[in-house]
Amino acid sequence: MNSAKKSENRPVPSMQRLALEFIQPGMMLARDIYDEGGTIMVSAGAILTDRLLCRLRNWEIRSALIQNPRITLPEIPAALQEKVRNQARLMVEHAFNKIRRAEQFSMSNEEQKIVHAVVEEATQDPLAVLNMAHIQRNSRDILTHSVNVALLATATGLAMGISSAKTLQELALSALLHDIGLLMIPQDLLARKGSLKPEEAAIYREHSNWGELILQQSALPESVSRVAREHHENADGTGFPNQLSCDALHPFSRIVAAVNAYENFCASLTESNGSRAYLAYESIMAGAGTLFDLKVTKALLARLPMYPPGSLVELTNGLIGVVVSASQAMPHRPSLKILAQTDETPIAEPFMLDLADIDQQTIFVKDVLDDERVARIMTGSK
Repeated sequence: MNSAKKSENRPVPSMQRLALEFIQPGMMLARDIYDEGGTIMVSAGAILTDRLLCRLRNWEIRSALIQNPRITLPEIPAALQEKVRNQARLMVEHAFNKIRRAEQFSMSNEEQKIVHAVVEEATQDPLAVLNMAHIQRNSRDILTHSVNVALLATATGLAMGISSAKTLQELALSALLHDIGLLMIPQDLLARKGSLKPEEAAIYREHSNWGELILQQSALPESVSRVAREHHENADGTGFPNQLSCDALHPFSRIVAAVNAYENFCASLTESNGSRAYLAYESIMAGAGTLFDLKVTKALLARLPMYPPGSLVELTNGLIGVVVSASQAMPHRPSLKILAQTDETPIAEPFMLDLADIDQQTIFVKDVLDDERVARIMTGSK
């Protein structure tokens, strides 16, 4: 069971994701920062110095979760215990390494237990995926991406009413291995920043076909190779590699397609402005019924917050507050702790305001504060 559940509702400093350029010496790291191999580079609780920040820039870390000592919120459990997360990363890495050596991949009993553990984590605490809004990975870190997608896919399957442990484990396995075809794509192309040229994009799209061919040679269920091929197909038939519409896709492919897009969007946001996680939510919502299966989209968004706890938002009534919680029925109307005026002048006595209350129906979230404003409020500077 997730050990964080033992400390449920314990008030802790709020976590704020900030782009590295706005992190100041003296701030405290809220979450460990890992390299692509799963090794901790900087541990949670570290006080960031000029030297450490310089090191993070050299490692191409673009954002980090910082403790905000001015705000305390109920503790949110980690989306996946680090032990299970690292085991899952190692399992995907093992699969990738076998393929690199031109060996056939088959799952050991231990690896089957790891997939079971991922499913068990999502099943025992489905609300822990709130923390998926705090996704952090290097843009080239396929292993962490695969684990994030597996967890979110499992949580989405649960929200859709999938209850069979065997089915959920097959879904999780499909998600863990969905990007295995990237092994056959030149690594310098995968590391490329910005838009790809048409000929480069065509090479990249081949990873779906490669993934299917690789996994068809394994002793894994057929759904695993189907997801590898179909996870970039769109519900309206505009995706790749075969422009299949929703009805032609495997049910797992429909789930992984939406989850994969969400995770990639979150990861791209952490490279520029960590406060804008709600844009990933809105991108999936905008694609409902066209890019993504409508039923899948509803289930995924039901498991995710539009405004993650800890987000600082500006309201239409001229106040700034921190999101404390949100209702799944009304994700756009969170419960807030009001901290400041719009001009960032602190309020002497912060108070709670629940936008879901009928008396507050005329107040809306106007904007989510960018990293520069969040940093100012965190440090009390104007």
